[in-house]
Amino acid sequence: MFNFVIIAGLNDKDSKRQEIPTETARATVAGIVCKYADGATLTDCNGIYKHQDGSGAVVFEKSIKIEICGITKENAERIADEIKNALNQESVYFSMFAADVRFI
Repeated sequence: MFNFVIIAGLNDKDSKRQEIPTETARATVAGIVCKYADGATLTDCNGIYKHQDGSGAVVFEKSIKIEICGITKENAERIADEIKNALNQESVYFSMFAADVRFI
């Protein structure tokens, strides 16, 4: 079984600031996830990155981490892509790794 981690920042790629309230973004992410999976773990977190515009400015932003298992790689990539578009992100973090996942 594979485990997938998707992390999406909440700063809009065009305005460089958060346009969608966190609670609304979380509901949007949950709706997208539930189209392709039976559930996931959503965690509010903070991201940090440097602007690539030459300024090197360090940016902190609210982010949402999504952890999912029990779905195909294609569906996980669909989730990441739809989240990227819905939250107007330049990119989202995507990782996939083999895991022994059980619900006990």
